[in-house]
Amino acid sequence: MRMMVRGAALALLAGLAVSGAAAAETGSTLVLPGGNGEILALTLPSGWARSFAGTEGSTTIVEWRKDDPARAVDGSITVTRIGGLGNSDPAEFIRDSAEALKQACDDVVEGQVRTDPGGTVRTALGCTKRISDGQGEMQLLHIAVGREAIYIARRIWPLPAYDKAHLPLSTEAIAAGGADIDDLRLCNLSGIGTTCPAGLAAAVKDQITDLSPLVLKSGGQ
Repeated sequence: MRMMVRGAALALLAGLAVSGAAAAETGSTLVLPGGNGEILALTLPSGWARSFAGTEGSTTIVEWRKDDPARAVDGSITVTRIGGLGNSDPAEFIRDSAEALKQACDDVVEGQVRTDPGGTVRTALGCTKRISDGQGEMQLLHIAVGREAIYIARRIWPLPAYDKAHLPLSTEAIAAGGADIDDLRLCNLSGIGTTCPAGLAAAVKDQITDLSPLVLKSGGQ
């Protein structure tokens, strides 16, 4: 995976640290166009508010956080589109992501990689202690590869530094976090590959004019 792509993603991720929460968008669905009719859709769980959206080159990142500031410890949900990586190998993306973490962390947790029946790929990556600030992190990844781009949904938890043999997250929290990014759907409005469901296609009709993220309110799915 090209370094310029990784650099653009890192530049956007840096912006997440200074982003602020918007009004809660209960049950909203994020739609990320990839071009030529391809779209990625993810329905967000209730109680989350969009806090950041940015584009750098061919990379777009959208972030959600809990709408209650007191729940900041619950972390974030991010969805990334990287254009130009259509039909790429998600295993390569995971390897590159792990290598980037190894450069920034004392140690790295690498989960099993599995493919869901629908063809999306899941794994987990953790940073036991960042060199920059001494904090830890854990993230679950749910990846879809289209013809135009690769799309990555992440459920991220900020954590105190930890030993990789003792992850400070309960099994229940991890299961719930995985469920937060379950509803990842990749389809095409032009009928190429997987056709979008009629309800989703109708909801985005005439609303997609470029590659900007689109948020559908509850009921518009």
